[in-house]
Amino acid sequence: MIFFPPAKINIGLQILRKRDDGYHDLELSFLEVPFLHDALEISRAENDEFLCEGIPVPGRKEDNLVCKARDAMRESSGNESPAIRLHLLKNIPTGSGLGGGSSDAAYTIKAINEFTRLELTDKVLSGIAAQIGSDCAFFLQGHACIGYGRGEQLEHWKPCHRKKLHLSIVVPEVSISTADAYSGCQPAEGRPHLADLLQEDIYLWKKLIENDFEKTLFPKFPVLSQIKQRLYEAGAVYASLSGSGSAVFGLFEHEADPAAMQKMPSRCFIREGSIAIP
Repeated sequence: MIFFPPAKINIGLQILRKRDDGYHDLELSFLEVPFLHDALEISRAENDEFLCEGIPVPGRKEDNLVCKARDAMRESSGNESPAIRLHLLKNIPTGSGLGGGSSDAAYTIKAINEFTRLELTDKVLSGIAAQIGSDCAFFLQGHACIGYGRGEQLEHWKPCHRKKLHLSIVVPEVSISTADAYSGCQPAEGRPHLADLLQEDIYLWKKLIENDFEKTLFPKFPVLSQIKQRLYEAGAVYASLSGSGSAVFGLFEHEADPAAMQKMPSRCFIREGSIAIP
């Protein structure tokens, strides 16, 4: 049985306040990217196995979110689920803000529940996902959502524009840690709600909708600002950093100008395709 965990982009991300538990309350949107995804195969095995190929994933194999999701599902089932083999092919760059690890974990939860016929409820699955990572809950729902809290509190993004756009994603060879992203960030409350801003005409998003991480990451990593500028030069109606990672994306009414895209910094990971805006 094969599943295809998709990437995501965030159109807007507001850091509202720091919480007593050390996390931050956020307001952000999630939108699935259908043309960029990993592949996850699940099958029976004598003992639990995990194989990861494709784009290298740093760290120990047992620390991969796929393994954490598998172990959490086994614990939730009372250790009665059978041994399984999980084979992951990575296509989504790690640490890019595109949600690859969270998507892999969420689809591991889906895959095990379906493959082993555990029949756990959506509420139980969402609870397991929230324990593993803030973005995991989104990938259980999919398509388009507005996130609150750490990003795990979700509501569906209500339809407004229903436009089909061209999406260009550019990821430079830059590694950004969570500490880098939050270092020096200035939470701010009292702003218009992101859900309301997303109802505005898409041509106004450039002036209205921001990713707060750009304020701290662009000065530290000027290549990110350079990529964003190149995307606007290529004809984007909106361009932004995605999440707290290194991916910068542009939304276009038509395809990006090839000449401008060729001016991107060298050795960038670039993927392009169509995407539906609710």
